[in-house]
Amino acid sequence: MPVRKTVYFNEFNVRMGEFSYLPLVSGLLRAYAETFPKIKDSYQFMPFIYEMAQPSKILAHYIQAPDLVAFSSVSWNEQLNYFIASKIKAQYPDCLILFGGPNVPMPPQHDIVEWMSQYPFIDIAVRAEGEEPFVEILARFLESEEFGDIPGIAFRRRDGIVEFCDLQRPFKRNLSEYPSPYLEGLYDDLLVRQEASKQQWQAIIETNRGCPFPCTFCYWGRGGLGRKYKYHDMDRVLAEIEWMGKNRIKYVFNADSNFGMNRRDHEIADFIVATKNRYGFPDKFRTCFGKNTDEKIFQIGALLHANELEKGITLARQSNDETTLRNIRRQNIKMSTYVNLQKMFNDENIPVYSELILGLPGETVDSWMRGVDELLEAGTRNQLFVYPCQVFANTEMAEADYLRKFQIHTKRIELAEIHGTARPADWVTEYEDIVISTYSMSVDNWRRMLRFSYVLMLFHSLKLGYHLMIYLLDDYGIKMSVFLNYVSDRKFKARAPLFRAELDFYDSVMDRMLNNGEHRGTVLGDYGDFYWDVEEASFLRLTQPHETGWNADFYEQLKEIAIDFLDHAGSDISGEERDLKLREVLLYAQCRIPSQSQLALRSPQERERVFAYNVPEYFDKRFSTNPVSLQRKPQVMRVSYSNYENDERKFARQTILWGRKSGTMLVQHSFRDAGDT
Repeated sequence: MPVRKTVYFNEFNVRMGEFSYLPLVSGLLRAYAETFPKIKDSYQFMPFIYEMAQPSKILAHYIQAPDLVAFSSVSWNEQLNYFIASKIKAQYPDCLILFGGPNVPMPPQHDIVEWMSQYPFIDIAVRAEGEEPFVEILARFLESEEFGDIPGIAFRRRDGIVEFCDLQRPFKRNLSEYPSPYLEGLYDDLLVRQEASKQQWQAIIETNRGCPFPCTFCYWGRGGLGRKYKYHDMDRVLAEIEWMGKNRIKYVFNADSNFGMNRRDHEIADFIVATKNRYGFPDKFRTCFGKNTDEKIFQIGALLHANELEKGITLARQSNDETTLRNIRRQNIKMSTYVNLQKMFNDENIPVYSELILGLPGETVDSWMRGVDELLEAGTRNQLFVYPCQVFANTEMAEADYLRKFQIHTKRIELAEIHGTARPADWVTEYEDIVISTYSMSVDNWRRMLRFSYVLMLFHSLKLGYHLMIYLLDDYGIKMSVFLNYVSDRKFKARAPLFRAELDFYDSVMDRMLNNGEHRGTVLGDYGDFYWDVEEASFLRLTQPHETGWNADFYEQLKEIAIDFLDHAGSDISGEERDLKLREVLLYAQCRIPSQSQLALRSPQERERVFAYNVPEYFDKRFSTNPVSLQRKPQVMRVSYSNYENDERKFARQTILWGRKSGTMLVQHSFRDAGDT
């Protein structure tokens, strides 16, 4: 019997503590290849290499000389792939090196010849979906080493000449011919290995491919997947969900660009709920909800929330500015629809979060702050995430003409995967390209708005100043952006050392990014070996016990800043009334924010606070369809403090990793009118 050729798959995924993703791309390629008897009989597929690690540890997996080595190239493993591939080619020069994935240049955006000249160890680049090209490459490799006529690939001949075939494959709406690696048992050995280690698995489920939206910053609708949907049949989708339940997969990510837009999505959600009820897994189901969000999204979101499956419902905006939206080829849902959806979710206590991207072409300082106000006033009760604009490979935003047209300037910085395990010094460094200026926003204004956005997320998303800003808006008509800008621009006279230290920290992060190309993640050893986002690091520092404990130092300084601000704004409300309301609003906030002073609690505890105003009721109903005004109406609030078992890591996990998007980070409470029993 002839010797079989040896194939290795490299798919290095981000590790989050003990959790890693099962290597879906590698599994899809192998599962389809093994449907062809000649390929199955002629090739030996080696165990998947999936763990991001030191190069020496990765290269140790190559226990047999490889004939073909495949790499899945994405932003978080691109440089590691190049390094490993170069080492393999140096040791095994006759080995065929194959690259595929989102970071491989795809027509017509990039010059594939220039890219392959830059990386001479790459023999074949698969420039779109991979299953069929991979099978054709394997079949051809049994007979020859001439691949240049295979559609969708670029090939380097032995003489160094690069050939490529831009012929389009026929569109196939049904993906049923591609078998599931889960159902074919390709991960069974990894699951067995899990039993004897601390390794835990996360999984990706693919219900369809494609995206109908052409957003210029996004790969999904352009880079080879296409704007037309392709579907896996429902039997396969439901069987994969059940497999994940049976195999105790805790976290499932749904690789659907617009979950809820297709009629069958509610059936999928129903089955996920039934699977969790049957097996206890998956614990959480993460998905990207449809852009044109409507009643269907609400129904699915409510279903997932009722069964504790979702970590938060995304109502993505990216920008609220019409010029910017035109520049990025994006159409948002109407603000009236957005407001109604927010209220519907808020009425059911379903956590919702919105997203904005800083640095999109057309955005200005004024439009950015105006957009923040529109979202916060629309009822964004839970979270507003701000991300620096990244330029990804194979997007329209990465094209030279687009960059030139909108005068986009970028900075390459080190990549730190937020909430991922911190990279040791001997790992290969990865990078991201972030937008730092456009025709409509200078570098200085970008810095100013990024600092503004860190304060925004600290105050609103992490709730440290959330209740105060609502009160200032309602009682004084002061836009939230005005107060945020007052703080972020350091306009306050109060000494407020805690605030000034964090603003200095934000500036230092930006300095390191712009001057040294350093990453934006923060490692705080007491809270685990993770990268925390900038505002999260602030939250963890500010909730540490200070002189008077229980968040009191922070809120005393916030009160001083608020008084400065109201004096600056020329408030005409009497001092006594103002001080009482302000004191009660800040007391309420202090009680609802989890504090590391609670780490010393030996068991969960409850405390009561008495208010002269109906502050608890006012904040509870503020974003519902039936809000109430702030008025003299004594109320008693009972708060239930958690027991974090004197463990900083547990505090960080529960408040940020688990609590931020899911809306559970605030301390639980109940209230009654004073005098009621």
